[in-house]
Amino acid sequence: MTDSTQASAPETPTSAAADVQSGAPAVAPVTEQAPAAPEAQAEAPAEAPGQPAPAVEYTDFAVPEGMEMDAEVLTNFKGIAKELGIPQEAAQKLIDLQASLEAKRSAAAEQAQAEQAQQWAAQVKADKELGGENYDKTVATAIKAVEQYGTPELRSLLNETGIGNHPELVKFCHRIGKALSEDGLVMGGTQSAREMSIVDAFK
Repeated sequence: MTDSTQASAPETPTSAAADVQSGAPAVAPVTEQAPAAPEAQAEAPAEAPGQPAPAVEYTDFAVPEGMEMDAEVLTNFKGIAKELGIPQEAAQKLIDLQASLEAKRSAAAEQAQAEQAQQWAAQVKADKELGGENYDKTVATAIKAVEQYGTPELRSLLNETGIGNHPELVKFCHRIGKALSEDGLVMGGTQSAREMSIVDAFK
């Protein structure tokens, strides 16, 4: 007698269960992701490199009393400062620095001029013909020429520059003064030659 009842076939395991049974790693199901919103992707545009700095307008710069700035140089300075974006306060500091350097240069030039005039006077005093015992007479004779033919403007120029002590100029005035003396002309003024120096002759 045969058994009509047949054993039912085992159910096929699902894929996930099969992977677990076989030892293979489980793979998570792939899900579609929504694209990012355009607003999230867009960023604020960065400033383009090399853009010019905002224009700077300068007021008048302060300079020390008695000092003047060349108009052309000042215009060029403003253009460069504006190109570099230097503010008014910083630009004024640069002007102050330039003024300080100019004051030092001017003082050094005046000192050098005074020293040069003293060296010229020393050369006259050391001259065998004009200096030594003849120095006072040389001064008096040179004064005669300047007073006779020189103008106040000439005397001011000779005194301010110190060139009135130059040996060659002293020799020139001395020769003219001698010629005047030989013609019998009298030197004007009441100050004696012995009380004056070469510098005094051109004041």
